[in-house]
Amino acid sequence: MRTQPVLTVEHLTKTFPGQVALWDVSLEVQPGEVHGLVGENGSGKSTLIKCLSGFHAPDAGAEIRVGGRRLSNPHSAAAARAAGMAFIHQDLGLIPSLSVTENFALGRGYKTRLGHQIRWKEEARRTAALLDAFGYPTIQPAKLVRQLSQAERTIVAIARVFQEDGPPVRLLALDEASSALPEAEVQRLFSAVRAAAARGVGVIYVSHRLEEVFELTKTVTVLRDGRKIGSFATADLNQAELIELIIGRPLESYYPSIERPDEDRRVLLKVQHLTGVRVRDVSFEMRTGEIVGVTGLLGSGRSELARLLFGAQVPVSGTVELLGEPVRITRPGDAIARGIAFVPEDRRTAGSFRQLTVGENLTLLDIRRFFRWAILRRRRLRALASELIERFRIKPPDADRHFYTLSGGNQQKVVLAKWLHRQPTLGILDEPVNGVDVGARAEIYRLIKAAAEAGSGILLISSEFEDICHLCNRVAVMQRGRIVAELEGERLTAEHIIEFSYSDKASTNSDKGVVAQ
Repeated sequence: MRTQPVLTVEHLTKTFPGQVALWDVSLEVQPGEVHGLVGENGSGKSTLIKCLSGFHAPDAGAEIRVGGRRLSNPHSAAAARAAGMAFIHQDLGLIPSLSVTENFALGRGYKTRLGHQIRWKEEARRTAALLDAFGYPTIQPAKLVRQLSQAERTIVAIARVFQEDGPPVRLLALDEASSALPEAEVQRLFSAVRAAAARGVGVIYVSHRLEEVFELTKTVTVLRDGRKIGSFATADLNQAELIELIIGRPLESYYPSIERPDEDRRVLLKVQHLTGVRVRDVSFEMRTGEIVGVTGLLGSGRSELARLLFGAQVPVSGTVELLGEPVRITRPGDAIARGIAFVPEDRRTAGSFRQLTVGENLTLLDIRRFFRWAILRRRRLRALASELIERFRIKPPDADRHFYTLSGGNQQKVVLAKWLHRQPTLGILDEPVNGVDVGARAEIYRLIKAAAEAGSGILLISSEFEDICHLCNRVAVMQRGRIVAELEGERLTAEHIIEFSYSDKASTNSDKGVVAQ
């Protein structure tokens, strides 16, 4: 017998001046179901969530029902909450300087004695009981939120909406809740989501990470250009089919064809016995125009290797040669002077200035050459920014727009453009598609290929095993700070990467496809 959906959306359209953000979208979410919502940036996912939450008013004709009860159009955030809908956004809505207990009390007030004295022990017990119900008794109610890990903060935000004082939660929507989480903490988030679903709550899970969608969801709805492509049982799809539904074209066009550089290409980078804090005795070499991948599990040392080569971290021992010349790089300025580019893993805090404009971020490394007699030639600087926006297909094409207002994919294209337009000798790219939708990924892959074809050597550090198999000429697998295998040709598969990432034994195979380190 079919249960009544916790959420029914029918014929939802949302238009803005000059733009149709959503067109005639309908979907259902069942009790206890984790329902995936996927699509490229600009597909309408965030607009749909904002219409449900009362932030945007849908156009006339839309109908939203929660537990069979129709919501008025327009409705407010308070009306959405009263109907039993709760929303967890990327910023979580927590105050870092307050304790977990104090964050729980925000919006509902405190239990008091004689009208003014807060019952702190009772508040702490209630907070602890709810965290325990979600399987996290180790989170201390008195601890400040800023002292928690990102996963713990997300769990606090989720548990907070299930307090007894508020209306019962029927629907929980999480918008890119895992985007800031390291791999090791994603499973903690999944446990909290499953705990909510086990209570009979319907969950909408918005994510660019398709592997999460397959692991967590029962049903997935695909949006493209504001329209619903369809809702599918997740078990009936594979990742390739889902990508094709999202991007609207065959998967063959998703990855660019990567040619192997000629064997007579000059050796670009030669690393011998490089050692840092986690990295131990790493040796490898790469040629000009080659794309070499470095991968491994979290903590394998792959990101530290990037920092050591760029001078963001000083090595303990080892040597580095660039184009046959020994180099000592002890700070990023040394690396930049030698034509080394570095796109860090966290583009928001380490790869950009969020409050500056797109144009300012794009031209930051070039600004010195636009000074003449201590006067900055702003017109030429703007011309360069406009050229890069067009060349790297950055949207919207507005150099004066603040960087933080761009989508994740376009932010990443700005960071890449800042470095790659300089045609670096060596480009070190650490997780260049982290938190980026599949459409923007295809654009970034095109940029990486173009940089290699122009002669740059690309060291691509990534935890996306399938991606680096398609993009790289060779891949080095790291484990516990060492390179345990180098894979190429037919041996370059995600299955072999996983095998060497987890195996305690380095291969003794002398075949060219697997080289013991």
